Amino acid sequence: MNSTKKIYFLLYTCLALLTSGCDNYLDVNNDPTLKSDATVQELLATAQFYTSDASWQQAYTACQYAQQLSSNLSTTGTDSYAEAENATGWSNFYLYILPQLNAIISKAKTEDVPVYAGIAKTLLAYNLGIATTSWENIPFSQADQEPKNFQPVYDTQQVIYADIQRLLDEAIVELTKNSGTKPGTDDLIYAGDVAKWTRLAYSLKARYLLHLSNKNTVQTAQAALTALQNGMKSNADDFQLKYNSKNLQPWYSRVALTNSTSNLSVTYSSTFVDLMNGKVQGITDPRISKVITLKNNQTVYSGQVPASLTGTTVDFSAASWHSGINSPVVFMTYAETKAIEAEARFLSNGGTFTSKGSTEDAYKAYLEIAQANMRKLEVTEANITSYLSAPAVAVTASQLTLLQILKEKYKAMFLIGDIWTDVRKYGYWDLPMPANVNPELGGPRIQRMRYPSSELTRNTANAEKNVKGPAVTMWMFSN
Repeated sequence: MNSTKKIYFLLYTCLALLTSGCDNYLDVNNDPTLKSDATVQELLATAQFYTSDASWQQAYTACQYAQQLSSNLSTTGTDSYAEAENATGWSNFYLYILPQLNAIISKAKTEDVPVYAGIAKTLLAYNLGIATTSWENIPFSQADQEPKNFQPVYDTQQVIYADIQRLLDEAIVELTKNSGTKPGTDDLIYAGDVAKWTRLAYSLKARYLLHLSNKNTVQTAQAALTALQNGMKSNADDFQLKYNSKNLQPWYSRVALTNSTSNLSVTYSSTFVDLMNGKVQGITDPRISKVITLKNNQTVYSGQVPASLTGTTVDFSAASWHSGINSPVVFMTYAETKAIEAEARFLSNGGTFTSKGSTEDAYKAYLEIAQANMRKLEVTEANITSYLSAPAVAVTASQLTLLQILKEKYKAMFLIGDIWTDVRKYGYWDLPMPANVNPELGGPRIQRMRYPSSELTRNTANAEKNVKGPAVTMWMFSN
């Protein structure tokens, strides 16, 4: 049996074990059958599988709010800033991910397998990031604890961000330990490469530090740069889960495939397409044919105007890099770390969203965003050089703006839900308002997902204490 088959045989085995008894699910509480006899190997594969699904669930909504995607179902779809609750993402975290990762951490201590604990804490920090950037305050300190607590209190976003950094610091320490069994094919992401997990932990530290750059801007940016010194070094470090033709990845199976059968879901937004087709930058991005597919007989790339169902000549299909049958679901990339570096250097030099000019180091990192992403997508070196030397891109350090950095990040982070964080942090940039914007917002942009109705029913008192309007700014973006 080859390594890929072993991985998915293991995944099927642990899923069969771990998902029994799901009818007894009580929202943010663990089902005892989920953790009974599973080994750390089985638990790790399952937690990674559901981490991937949680990433997709968040991105499906967040990338519509960020206008990378547009709903082709209705003019009042998610891209109109309609409130979405992402109930499946919530249940993935509290039913599958949190219990499995907590079980790994516990077992790793008793069985002396610290690397598993390090990986689990890294994954837990990442999943907390998905949850808090979606809903702000969430249950954590009292969730999945013994004795069972069916109404856990909510921790503030400020506390969650501190927990994220604590978990990543602890993970880095655990990953340095050399005792016990090490992961192998049960690690669906890095195949047990501890050095890559360590670089990921540092990269995630930088991501979540820079989320808070509106607070103590220079100090926060410098802390992110310090973390990046030990972060990802190349595209080979990218944090993603690869699928195959027997285990279908969700952008293929739930979007591209359904679109091909006229069960429409989402397509490319005009905001994203216009960044690629030359309308905004004055140069056609060589990635355009890699990531966007034209409809039959169309020759000009035109995306759908958000909340309009009009204007599109493109089709979200299985022919694009991100949504093929063997495509990975991407969570974080080396290109993103270069964007974090460029932004952090720009901010630490005193730059603001409206200022112009920065250091040569910031400019170099800015150029490396597109370079790294293009190499990942297998754009030719000649086309990379041509793009990076075009006047619209090669602006020089003295003319560099934060918006230029963010737009290169926006393209490189296509279908990575965390891009919505950057969009909200800087007031939705220059993104257009949707054609049929949700009137309940009263004019401002949407800032958060809604707590799932199941949570409001089962943990009513605690949930209702934390409910805020969809246009209310999260703590993380306040000064």
